[in-house]
Amino acid sequence: MRDIKRIKTEEGKSSSAWTKFKPLHKVIINYFLSRISNKFPAGANQIFFKWMGVKIGKNVQIMPAPGFDIFFPELIEVGDGSIIGMECLVLCHEFTTNEFKYGGVKIGKNVLIGARAIILPGVSIGDGALISAGTVVYENVPSNVFAFGSPLQFKGLGEKSVQKKNKK
Repeated sequence: MRDIKRIKTEEGKSSSAWTKFKPLHKVIINYFLSRISNKFPAGANQIFFKWMGVKIGKNVQIMPAPGFDIFFPELIEVGDGSIIGMECLVLCHEFTTNEFKYGGVKIGKNVLIGARAIILPGVSIGDGALISAGTVVYENVPSNVFAFGSPLQFKGLGEKSVQKKNKK
């Protein structure tokens, strides 16, 4: 279950609800920091994400062109020793026609997130998890599993067969 806050809005007005939480100038600054960071290689780009407010642990590798949420970057935590693949998208907000939702993203220690994966708001990824390239992570990922596919599936590291996730 994702940990997200829901704000009801008028029909068709959800995409502007962030203005109640963030001043426009902060979002503009975060946008430019994010765009500038894409011009730098892994290692050199982290300073821009830290300026945005992303909490980044030790020995983290962030490949070029990630998309960290520009509205709520301070809600993103990346644990020690983790690797964020090229062009990953880490979101802390989403909209429906009459609802604005936001929530933090916690990426544990020693996590590998493959290229172009999408992490949705309110998700926690456990220590040692591996996220396949292109995977959409829409629910919490336990520690030490391989997460992949659509719909999202988990496989214990070292296991030979796929185990379906438990529905609650």
